[in-house]
Amino acid sequence: MLLGLRKIEGVSTCEYKNKFGENPIFTYKHELEMLIKEKLIEIDGNYIKLTDKGLDFANIVWEEFV
Repeated sequence: MLLGLRKIEGVSTCEYKNKFGENPIFTYKHELEMLIKEKLIEIDGNYIKLTDKGLDFANIVWEEFV
């Protein structure tokens, strides 16, 4: 998640599932719900990515996945 969120396009849920065998939306449900509520990330189609606000506070977002 950390490496994928560093990219502008974000984390591909399909690629994550193929690599790790789990859907990141279910694996990180609690973290994602909180970050979406704070408008730091968004789910855009098959990608989980930082919002403009999330780009400014990326370190806070990454802390949730450590």
